[in-house]
Amino acid sequence: MSYAALPFLRTPRLTLRPLTHLDADAIVDGVGNYDVSRWLGPVPYPYERSDAEWFINRVRDENRPVWGICDHEGLRGAVGIEEDFGYWLARPAWRKGYGFEAARAVVEHWFSEPSNGVLESGFFDDNARSGEILRAIGFVVSGRSRRFSKSLNQDLSSTEVVLTRARWEGRQGFALYTPRLTIRPMAVGDAAALAGMAMPELARQTGSVAAGWTVDEARDWIAERRWRGCPGFQLAVEREGRVIGALGFGATPLSVMYMLHPAQWGQGLASEALAAFLPELFERFSMSRICATVFEDNLASRRVMEKFGFSETGRGTGYSKARLEPAPVITYAVTRETLRVPA
Repeated sequence: MSYAALPFLRTPRLTLRPLTHLDADAIVDGVGNYDVSRWLGPVPYPYERSDAEWFINRVRDENRPVWGICDHEGLRGAVGIEEDFGYWLARPAWRKGYGFEAARAVVEHWFSEPSNGVLESGFFDDNARSGEILRAIGFVVSGRSRRFSKSLNQDLSSTEVVLTRARWEGRQGFALYTPRLTIRPMAVGDAAALAGMAMPELARQTGSVAAGWTVDEARDWIAERRWRGCPGFQLAVEREGRVIGALGFGATPLSVMYMLHPAQWGQGLASEALAAFLPELFERFSMSRICATVFEDNLASRRVMEKFGFSETGRGTGYSKARLEPAPVITYAVTRETLRVPA
């Protein structure tokens, strides 16, 4: 396959595409930041336009599977497989979850080809963030080494990691179990149950659910938010074999949401679901912070956020398909360190 035939890969927030010579300036802006180049062994610092042009020519001429990472603002980094698997992101694109999202898309593409085997990668020991992302995707430590850093002109201690097909395939599901609940990916067959819970008192506390949903509308909502292994999904919450709600994670900044059938309110089920869901998000997606947005008049959800250690980060205006006018909202955030899971 020629480089020109490298497929576009799409995630909920990103497009991964072949690099072109028009990307040279964006690559210089990104890799030219020392905070980026210092973690990339073969990359020099300072990083010049000629370096970017050489990189683009090499991956194109040698048909290397390397993609540019793009969001709505343009090129934000690159990801691919050269001697081993790796990626970089421009400094302004850090802490958005883009690294995991892009890396996972390429790994998924790699293992979609039955003849492809083990993926290898590595990271400098001080680059804990990349280590967390690789671990979240499924890589495991295979050894220790010294890697040369061109920008620092010295060998640095590194951790080597590998990902086998068996381990990758074994990590593709998402199921959680609590004493009363099962949390699993949404299915088309859940549309009728979701439509049945879209009562005005529930819908007005969400942004995307309309009161009086039809089954077809609920089915479209499920299709747009299906589990694909990265943020931008909704999961079904089951109780005694019946779907009673949903848990979701996505958007920018990465945020959690939940909803329960009004008949299930006041029984501690939201807290029970989040007690399983929130730690799993931190473990699975390797992020440092999870956000949430709650309508100011949703006192029950505000109490739930505070119970789990979410702190208020701001106030603004939100929109709901079930409200006639915009309404005040409160934004919250919690970190790995501040998350509190009630006993």
